[in-house]
Amino acid sequence: MGRDQRSRLYGGMMKTIGYHIVKSAYGLWLPGDDRGSWSTAWDAEIGLTEPHRLQPGDPVRLRMAAERMRQPPVRWSASMLACIETALAQCMAESDWSIAAASLESTHIHLVLTQTAHDIDNTSKWIADQCTKRIRRECGYAGPVWAKGNWRGFIYDGKVWESAIGYVERHNVRRGVGPRPYIFFK
Repeated sequence: MGRDQRSRLYGGMMKTIGYHIVKSAYGLWLPGDDRGSWSTAWDAEIGLTEPHRLQPGDPVRLRMAAERMRQPPVRWSASMLACIETALAQCMAESDWSIAAASLESTHIHLVLTQTAHDIDNTSKWIADQCTKRIRRECGYAGPVWAKGNWRGFIYDGKVWESAIGYVERHNVRRGVGPRPYIFFK
């Protein structure tokens, strides 16, 4: 059943429960990656432009993206991850949303956030900005922190909500830190 069919079935717009956000470190998941990538395809010579959607792995696109990088790829250190964790706790304390699940890894973060009255894309940018400011201030790092953009999914269904939380918590368990190891869960 598609979203429009569900919307009609439930009498209007589906209520957003929350969001699953994935944000990568700079240079670690480029357009053309074998895992696929969310990007816009383009080719100026033939005038091809495809909208922002999941693109399959493409070695030519990957090479082009790597050539455009101005800085080396970033893997967040333990101190950078601690800055991200602290910034997330502060952002949550100042917001109308909560973090239901999180996984902070050296290459990317997963966040499952509760619904907010604010635009989630602006909220995601604000979170990234606050994390970047803390990393610059406390770690003295001046290079790029994040890849451009992020992946964001809206969650409308309780089963999907629970599945997203479980998926993110399994990332932490796989790393041996327990499902909810961060200060904003204490």
